Amino acid sequence: MSRLIDQIKKDRITAMKSGDKEKLSTLRLLISKLEKEKVANKLTDISELSDTQAERVVVKSIKELDKEIEAYKNVNRDTLSQEAEKELLSTYLPKPLTTDELKVIVQEIATKTAESGNNIGLAMKELKATIGSRADMGAASKMLKEELNK
Repeated sequence: MSRLIDQIKKDRITAMKSGDKEKLSTLRLLISKLEKEKVANKLTDISELSDTQAERVVVKSIKELDKEIEAYKNVNRDTLSQEAEKELLSTYLPKPLTTDELKVIVQEIATKTAESGNNIGLAMKELKATIGSRADMGAASKMLKEELNK
């Protein structure tokens, strides 16, 4: 049972009771996306999704909002509601890693990888498993490649 999904459902009920329409709308949309993930994984209930799977859905939703915000800014439209949605969704993710914490993790993985023959594929797999959704994989990948090329 996913604690993250339970929290999202509780927050949805709280938003319903308090009359917070924007928060309720965002949480309903998120639950809808979790339902799609449930179907894709051939599960019977969204509560069967792991926290990791739910986090992936939240991260994907945030990335979609980033693209939407960028598109709105390009045509000089107001992005306050999208930014509010993004802020709300961000509360369901684990605390992001600082650059220093990420560097330490990347250096450890690079050291292990160098000892085992510089296999970048295995290093990336370990990096993804270690940092999950706590850091941008693009930046982490770039750091890892720089570390391995030293």
